[in-house]
Amino acid sequence: MAVRLARLLLWGLLGAVLGGAGALGYLVYAYTRDLPDLSAFERLRLTATTTLYARDGSILALLASVEDGRAINRSLVRLFEVSPAALAAIVFSEDRRFYSHYGVDPVRLLGALYAVLTGDLQGGSTITTQVIKNTLLKELAQARTLERKVKEWVLALELERRYTKAEILEMYLNVVPWGGNAVGIRAAAEAYFGKDPAALTLAEGLYLASLIPAPNARYQDLEGVRRRMRRVLNEMVREGWITEALAERAWKEPLKPRGWEVRYDEEGNLLEARLVDPEARILRSVDYRLAPHFVLEVRRFLEERFGKEKVYGEGGLRVYTTLDPRMQEAAEKAAQRARLPEGADLAIVGLDPETGEVLAMVGGVRRENDEYNRATRALRNPGSAVKPFVYATALEAGWTQVTLVPDRPMEFKDPSQPGGVWRPKNFSGTFLNREITVRYALDLSLNLPAVYTAQAVGLDRVAAKLAQAGFAVRYAVPAIAIGGASITPVDLAAAYAAFVNGGYRVAPLLVLRVEDQAGRVLYQAAPHRTRLFSPEVAYQGWDLLKGYVYDLGERGLAKGARIPGRVVGGKTGTTNEARDLWFAGVTRGLSAVVWVGRDDNRPLRMGGREPSSSVVNPPIWRDFVAEALKGRPGGDFPPPSGLVPVRVDLETGLPSEKGVVVYVPEGKVPSERPPEESPALPLPLPLLTPPGGGL
Repeated sequence: MAVRLARLLLWGLLGAVLGGAGALGYLVYAYTRDLPDLSAFERLRLTATTTLYARDGSILALLASVEDGRAINRSLVRLFEVSPAALAAIVFSEDRRFYSHYGVDPVRLLGALYAVLTGDLQGGSTITTQVIKNTLLKELAQARTLERKVKEWVLALELERRYTKAEILEMYLNVVPWGGNAVGIRAAAEAYFGKDPAALTLAEGLYLASLIPAPNARYQDLEGVRRRMRRVLNEMVREGWITEALAERAWKEPLKPRGWEVRYDEEGNLLEARLVDPEARILRSVDYRLAPHFVLEVRRFLEERFGKEKVYGEGGLRVYTTLDPRMQEAAEKAAQRARLPEGADLAIVGLDPETGEVLAMVGGVRRENDEYNRATRALRNPGSAVKPFVYATALEAGWTQVTLVPDRPMEFKDPSQPGGVWRPKNFSGTFLNREITVRYALDLSLNLPAVYTAQAVGLDRVAAKLAQAGFAVRYAVPAIAIGGASITPVDLAAAYAAFVNGGYRVAPLLVLRVEDQAGRVLYQAAPHRTRLFSPEVAYQGWDLLKGYVYDLGERGLAKGARIPGRVVGGKTGTTNEARDLWFAGVTRGLSAVVWVGRDDNRPLRMGGREPSSSVVNPPIWRDFVAEALKGRPGGDFPPPSGLVPVRVDLETGLPSEKGVVVYVPEGKVPSERPPEESPALPLPLPLLTPPGGGL
């Protein structure tokens, strides 16, 4: 009887085992018959953060990518880019038998099966299964089901067959979510400690490893994380991963994640911990280190060049920009110190006059989170800052700096003006009522001689030259000679570069090179230069700009732009009712512009009065340029062949030992006799003339 009962029990047990095995087999079959094809892993596209670099190689900004409709921050890393200490901490904490199992850890698997039988579907994860969970089985990542576990185990075995341990670990470090919007260890290192993963310490690696199972909850429980770190350190010592001395050094490191205020004793015990800024670890969609307006302009370039899907849907671009951090800091300090009219903002641009590479850019300083870039978007009238181009066009036509021009009243038919007549005026409202040299006319920033010059040379010719220089010219009318055209600060800097680079208008350049994640070059910039003037004309233009800064001594309108030990040249510009204030200047190594105005284009007031650009802008320009070029050569430019220096009287243009030195073409050196009469002026003309003009 007993034997028969034993047999029945044995058969029953066997049947139960076989039935269970059959049921388990069916479940495995059911769960794995529609597994993702692992070959899809080869084609798996991981979104990654686009990194912008300054010209010295430092990180300028991070542009977050978008995954599943959510902005995330992830920059892919190679294994050798992560510190060995952090790697050891993460591997030991998450999967200490990683190098000895085959994707599924038998020890943890038994524990996981026991957990399943007791109703807990957590546990059993390895680094390999976590790679699967965060990639191929992403839609099941949050599901606590047996189906997910079975699929993870099967796919993990296949993943181990196809890839090396190093490759799998590298995948893991790039796909694991670390809380907030940080995905991958590079983003985590930046989010929690503001550093590169190569610089992570053992303590920081342990902290990050402790967050992985529940990063958002554990971030808020620093005391709990510290207890886990202590336990893991003890276990690492016990299993021979680190020495006891190294463990103690890691424990005593004063760990301070972003957003926390902490205090430790000498033994590494946490005395006080307060979470003061929970958002500190959140990496913004555009994370600026410097130059926010410059970064936004680069982002606009990337979107136009590559499309938003490439920039945000795929990301991972490495963008090497032209920005010089030292010059940018100088520009930002100058902007912050600037004394501006009420309600005004400003723009500062500095670029390399040879290549057009933008070295510094401030697009505004008065509002937080202001994305309007006045340096590139503020298309405004330049006032008298246009006059050097008018006079350079005359030089091109055969004039010299000592050619005489009249400063007398003029009038033009214009139906838009009161009485149907436009009468241009000088800024002062007065005039000399005689002829003076072109050089002196610019030194005084007189409007009437500039209008006369444009008329005499030909309005169509002047308009074409201004358009070629980058000005937006609507009509070839006399007002274009005193600011009746529009331009942005960055384009004005690009135009002024022609006076010191041999006559070329340079195209502003912000991006030097763009690479994808694999290092393939997607874009390589090439400086674009357009011939604007001959070298001889350009140098005479530079000579005029120097004269504007130095000729009149303390009476000079641009005396505030002078920099000891550096030769500079430039021109102010003030439009009607002081709506726009400008100073554009050039020196060895830099073409720079400062614009001041209101976004609503209302007239400016300063202390209840109408300000002048000669008071407001040159000091800002000097403040920026002096610091930006500190320690760099500051001498004059050598003249091209064909030009000779002569000393002349500023007003008459006649040779004078007490006069100023100007450069003129050989064969046009003034003699003791009075200069020839000025070119004839065809007046009056029926013209539509928009307003403009000023100092």
